[in-house]
Amino acid sequence: MVHLEAGEKCAAHLVKEISTCYLQLSQSSSLSPSPQINDLFQKLVLMHPRIVNITTPLRCLCSDGEFELERYWAEQVLQKESQEEAVATLLNFTYYDNYTDLIRMEMNALASSVTKPRLRKFAVIGSGPLPLTSICLSRLLSGQGGAFVHNIDRDPWAISKSAQLCARLGYTLEQMRFQCADVHDQRLDLYGSDVVYLAGLVGITEDDKQDAISRIARQMSPGALLILRSAHSLRGLLYPIVNLVIVSLALVPDLFASQRPSDRAPESPYFDVVVNIFVSYGTAGPSQTSSSKRGLVYVPNAKHPHDDSIWVSDSSDLTWYYNYDSTPSPAFDNSTKLQFVPMLWGSSTTFLDDVTSQIKKGANITYVLTLNEPDGQSSTGGSAIPADTAAETWQREVEPLKKLGVKLGAPAVTGAPSGFTWLQNFFTACNGHCSVDFIPVHWYGNFEGLASHIGQVRGTYKNMTIWVTEYADSDASLKDSQSFYNSSSQYFDRLE
Repeated sequence: MVHLEAGEKCAAHLVKEISTCYLQLSQSSSLSPSPQINDLFQKLVLMHPRIVNITTPLRCLCSDGEFELERYWAEQVLQKESQEEAVATLLNFTYYDNYTDLIRMEMNALASSVTKPRLRKFAVIGSGPLPLTSICLSRLLSGQGGAFVHNIDRDPWAISKSAQLCARLGYTLEQMRFQCADVHDQRLDLYGSDVVYLAGLVGITEDDKQDAISRIARQMSPGALLILRSAHSLRGLLYPIVNLVIVSLALVPDLFASQRPSDRAPESPYFDVVVNIFVSYGTAGPSQTSSSKRGLVYVPNAKHPHDDSIWVSDSSDLTWYYNYDSTPSPAFDNSTKLQFVPMLWGSSTTFLDDVTSQIKKGANITYVLTLNEPDGQSSTGGSAIPADTAAETWQREVEPLKKLGVKLGAPAVTGAPSGFTWLQNFFTACNGHCSVDFIPVHWYGNFEGLASHIGQVRGTYKNMTIWVTEYADSDASLKDSQSFYNSSSQYFDRLE
């Protein structure tokens, strides 16, 4: 009875102390580092699991406090005039050594369990204004061929500040990329990353965490790895505890079939607050079956007639094609495999009549493409049409097809910044009289640039279907081109 009473008194004391800390933090005008704020957060390391009513708001306060701590140190680093001074200031950050030890432990764990020869591309969700995970990854892997880190945070100020900070530290765009997005954002681009980090405070509640993991998993490459940082025991009041059951439900049901429902990630001695880590594989890739998305841009060549049969063979998964013209290629007149999509290449006065005539004869025309690279030059294959002229042509030759049930593609601009400007000018000139159903995309460059460009298009034209109607890695070898195609086709199949 004496021991029981002593335990209850101890618990009551902890409850009172933590409640007092919570009250003082919630009433504080600022959570920036100060002796009083630091002392309150330090006291919270000793906590009691029975305090559940304030868990979520307290974690929010902890998140805000951590943000303010990173803000303070980021500004300290940016105040330094030289790169050497900036690096020296960063190395004095309170938890820098802890982060270094944690990253080293995580990389050792990956090295012992992953067969991929080298992990180079990383994404960090919730990177914050002081992206220590990204910086430590880059420094640790600098002697192993380097690392590319994609920093993602939903706070615009944090992304802007972290980009400035990394530039001050000497990092280039080939080493660090920065994106303002959250897990619900369609622009979130994780495809191509070997490893994705999810910060401990992304997803305050279990439901939020499960939702975040599920959304992230759908954006990852097949076979990619997801690293989640968690907490254990009393520290679960500061940071959400990640339950393996939640993760298994969010990713694939059999992912952790060997784990018991009560299992948690293994503890690490390296970190005082965020102490847990576990690694899970990304969702399985798409099956290699026929995809209605896959089409072909192809102009038959009389010198190579045998090429025509390749696209309609039983092994081909293509379902549609276009040829930069308003009428189909005779080589495919008898094909029931490929649906023809007419294209208004440039200025024309016969496009509407050409397409209408085919429909009246029974042709299955349900989509049309329009205006090939109107912002480009004729010397490089562009139709080079001013936006206002294009709008007039569209309303005369394309818009009437809407009444026939045909879905209309926007002008297919280049992947250059001028493409966005031209397309905006086009829609302005249309004045609401151009009923676009989908946005064609052209891209010539590497896979990372392709994925980034598509993300930008999706962010600009939300809820609009996208067709990638021209793309290639122009300077790649045959082997690299094949790899580029495999990566991009899987990426396209995963997009909704």
